[in-house]
Amino acid sequence: MGHDVDDLEFSKWQDNFHALYETVLYKGNSLLCRIQNDGHRLLERPYNSSAHFDNVLEVGCGSGIHMEYIRHGYNEYHFSDSNAGILDVAREKYQNVGKSHYFHLQDTRAMDFPDNYFDRVISVYMLEHISDPHKALLEWIRVIKPGGVLSIIIPTEGGIAWNLGRYLTTRRTYRRMGIDYDYIIAREHVNTCYRLVSFVRHYFQSRRESWYPFGIPTPHLNLLYAVQAIVHK
Repeated sequence: MGHDVDDLEFSKWQDNFHALYETVLYKGNSLLCRIQNDGHRLLERPYNSSAHFDNVLEVGCGSGIHMEYIRHGYNEYHFSDSNAGILDVAREKYQNVGKSHYFHLQDTRAMDFPDNYFDRVISVYMLEHISDPHKALLEWIRVIKPGGVLSIIIPTEGGIAWNLGRYLTTRRTYRRMGIDYDYIIAREHVNTCYRLVSFVRHYFQSRRESWYPFGIPTPHLNLLYAVQAIVHK
């Protein structure tokens, strides 16, 4: 991930993100940990051990947490992220576990994979970070085979419930560390849930949506939005 030479605070955040990621989001506040893990489970709920996808790509894979929730079979699993430090964490976990795992440092809006290569692409807590998210979606469509699946989960950024939850959990944790989390989120979470859902519904007519925890289709009463979309070309 490139550095912002005019913003030393944000550059420091980028450099230390890999060290803070699991500690804060998955090992810190118990409520936040439960929500994070429930999101991974929600995205994998449609699949069990009898399902199989030959080639799988996880974009914005972070430290590889989502792999712990994969239940379906696969031949190849590709981890992709734009942050070298956190991709190294995923590599340390999974490069020598007896499976065909591959690791790619690249921009998700312009990947070097061939057309129609993947049977499933997974995006977990990532699309809210991407400027020009429609370009990312179009790139994912490009690399997915006709009839393949795009699985996305995002926080309900911009919703009342999510904003309250952040105030009570991660904001407090990071402020105790001396990090201006309001500023970091303003830099990192550049898309609201409403905006991203509009893009998803525009590009994917065949889809199944889920809202967590209450199931009512609105960001204000939920914390997470998930979708399984079928790619038609």
